[in-house]
Amino acid sequence: MTSVFDVCSERRFAAAFAALTGECGPFRWQLRLLRRMLGVNLPKAVDVPTGLGKTAVMALWLIAVAEGAGLPRRLVYVVDRRAVVDQATRFAEQLRCNMPTDLAEKLHLDQRADGLPISTLRGGFADNRDWLEDPSVPAIVVGTIDMVGSRLLFEGYGVSRRMRPYHAGMLGVDSLVVLDEAHLCPPFEALLRQIAEQRDGKLGPLGTAQPTPPFQLMSLSATGRDTSDLASESIFRLEDEDRNERTVHQRLAAKKRLKVTELTDPKSLTERMAKRAVEIGTRGLPSRVLVYSHSRTHAVDIKSRIDKALNQGRRSAGTARHMSELLVGERRVHERSELEGWLSDQGLLGGTETPCRTPTFLVATSAGEVGVDLDADHMVCDLVAYERMVQRLGRVNRRGGMNRSATVDVFALRPQIKDRPKKAKESGEKALEVFEKQLAPLSRLRLGEDGRLDACPLATVELKSKHPEVVSAATTPTPLYPALSRPLVDAWAMTSLDRHEGRPEVRPWLRGWEDEEEPQTTVVWRTHLPYLRTGRETATPPAMVAEFFRIAPVHISEKLEAGSPRVFDWILKRAAQLGKREHHAVEDDELVVILLDRGGDFVIGVNWGQLKRLALPAGTLDKAGVSERNRQKDEWKKRLSGSLMVVDARICGCRNGMLDEKYDEAVPTADADDRWMSENEDPSSERSRPLIRFRVEQANEGDEGLSAPDVGEDWRHVRTFDTRVDAGGMPTQGLAVYKWHDDAEDEDSRSILSAPQLLRDHAEQVAKRARQIAERLAMAPDEVNALVVAAELHDDGKAAERWQRAMNARDDGIYAKTEGGGNPRLLEGYRHEFGSLLKAEQQDLPDGMRDLILHLIAAHHGYARPLIGCEGCEVGPPSYLESKAGDAALRFARLQKAYGPWGLAWREAILRAADQAVSREWSNRRRRQDDG
Repeated sequence: MTSVFDVCSERRFAAAFAALTGECGPFRWQLRLLRRMLGVNLPKAVDVPTGLGKTAVMALWLIAVAEGAGLPRRLVYVVDRRAVVDQATRFAEQLRCNMPTDLAEKLHLDQRADGLPISTLRGGFADNRDWLEDPSVPAIVVGTIDMVGSRLLFEGYGVSRRMRPYHAGMLGVDSLVVLDEAHLCPPFEALLRQIAEQRDGKLGPLGTAQPTPPFQLMSLSATGRDTSDLASESIFRLEDEDRNERTVHQRLAAKKRLKVTELTDPKSLTERMAKRAVEIGTRGLPSRVLVYSHSRTHAVDIKSRIDKALNQGRRSAGTARHMSELLVGERRVHERSELEGWLSDQGLLGGTETPCRTPTFLVATSAGEVGVDLDADHMVCDLVAYERMVQRLGRVNRRGGMNRSATVDVFALRPQIKDRPKKAKESGEKALEVFEKQLAPLSRLRLGEDGRLDACPLATVELKSKHPEVVSAATTPTPLYPALSRPLVDAWAMTSLDRHEGRPEVRPWLRGWEDEEEPQTTVVWRTHLPYLRTGRETATPPAMVAEFFRIAPVHISEKLEAGSPRVFDWILKRAAQLGKREHHAVEDDELVVILLDRGGDFVIGVNWGQLKRLALPAGTLDKAGVSERNRQKDEWKKRLSGSLMVVDARICGCRNGMLDEKYDEAVPTADADDRWMSENEDPSSERSRPLIRFRVEQANEGDEGLSAPDVGEDWRHVRTFDTRVDAGGMPTQGLAVYKWHDDAEDEDSRSILSAPQLLRDHAEQVAKRARQIAERLAMAPDEVNALVVAAELHDDGKAAERWQRAMNARDDGIYAKTEGGGNPRLLEGYRHEFGSLLKAEQQDLPDGMRDLILHLIAAHHGYARPLIGCEGCEVGPPSYLESKAGDAALRFARLQKAYGPWGLAWREAILRAADQAVSREWSNRRRRQDDG
């Protein structure tokens, strides 16, 4: 026991843990892990069976940080898959709600109105940005592999190019990454370890730079993962005394009686699974039955069969009413989120004590295997890889107990080898080999007295220790993945370059090379799509489309992810059905589909006439028409992979959040459905901030041009996009976009979102805030001073007459913040950071910190990595200005080498956080004054 732990007595820790989590107290293993945290002796892997509270690592981290342990200030909790219920986010919010006053004071959270910052990075623009507000304050970030990993590598999915270094710096420095279910994502775990090595300077010299707070990784697993690559002392496992605790033993010994039934007829699989689920759910007392299927199509069929059987039975024999739901990944997040309430009401979430009053069935695909704290009475499933089977078993009879025993039926479809053709035979032989390997571990489980196999957690741990080769063979092979090199990271860190030949797509570093994985497309329905109509001509200017979705960004709740072939088939079937109707409400020249790439840039737009032609049967076209249509189809198929497809809501085809080509009912959309828009992002928060912080309204021609409707004082009109112009080029219709009054997600508008503030006052306040943050971070005095000097000078370029005029500044002083939107076109490309940089170069700057100060000034809006534009600047001839821009690029390269990619980005983030905090507080202060 370390000296730090001696100070923090077990009794005090237990009280803090109980207060935070609402549990009676910590398990013994949690107490042991806290000792290691307090001694900053983190294990590299925590190998603990499911159901024993691994998520409570968050609470342990909070207590350790409060006790002064030298751990990172941000805990980044990564889960592999998005699920209906994000258990980790809910748990973090519970910690915030339950936090005792004394603990909050130790964490310096007592002055924050909302307490512990918690953010969820699950795609799109779902991020509430709380974790970015203050680098010196503890925060919890919960995210998926793609969202966290892409940000770490300076390629943040859904993040503007200029915000990417901000995100990378805040994640790559002063962060403890807790990777849950690490066995499911070996490539990402390897990437995180390599990042830790780079952060330590092993792949790049740190020169004379000041030390940078650490980046650490702790992997969590529940399957007895292969840890042969790690030293034994770096792996945290249960000890005998841990297992002997009453509650722990109860969960580890939870009765799960398993039977394997082999099938040979593929057509019988869904029928047998549905029939068995009905038998289990309706025998004796009503039960909750969880049905897992590897196939989405099979899952839909199984649910349909269950409903049909029980509905017929009820009509014919008065059978009790039943409940059923479908949990699949191919479902819009909005509707998947609504499923949480149903799961809770039916007692399917772990820890709930709701009695089962009617047979209840949840049919799920892999979306229900991880990230959802399910706890059913019984289970029916097909055969899958071993690590997935363990996850499934962990979702039935999760808490155990003397009077609980779960029935588990596994239906294993044995592949049949066909004599010919040769390729089919080889495929069958390979499938049979995989089948035998997946079946082998189950056959080695202990046989119980009732003739069924014992599948309790203790049995699976024993299986791993006794038959490691068998378990390893039944586990999904780790995909090949590329190594991370310093030149690659340096290339990704050049975020101000639109294109770079040495900057590849980051996905292989996150998930490995997955040759057999089906490409995915994200589908979003919107009521308002941006395009320009001139008479009967329709155009989609790429810059206009990108700007529209930057201001009215796609939110995670709008997204439905599905296989690209499935999406392509669905949209063509919808077009074919609607095209047969005489009175469909869409004109041929109206845009109905927009494709965007991962960065939000425009790919293609398709109008209704084009879509209908793509869906025409081959028999209605001549040979040339068929050839052209097929060419267009092939081109579109390629572009669908990895794209975001925004669909006009009038296309419909979404039923209960799932693609349904036959469904004609209206689709609720985030940009037009008031109930959706009014939902609060965080119900536990006292803020009345809406979930969707933009809205779009139709703007029509008025006496003085397009008139934006009045939508209330909480909404600020940002931009009107022309959508129809007359023959003279005058706009007659448009889309007016509004932002929530305190929303500042659009980096371009930060300088104009605040209330008017003089340049001198703003610089003084930013310098004061930068000093506060840097000193709380215990930075070296010369770096503190460098940040303060950079803050004092960072906006001096706004004093240029061009900037003041373009931003509609008042004429009673020099302003850093203005209101009213201004006219950015008058800037003619002028960047005030470049003007500030030139002025700062004339100052007597501290020795040794000159490069850092100048770079922080040039990069405080995400430029100068390495390029910053010198257009519109009037302080010298073009040759002089271009040489100064070149100096900025060379300076970036020197600092990148000295501090490392993440260390430099983190220092930039400190100044940016101070700048944004002052703007936000000033705007809120002025708003309160106006309201008063």
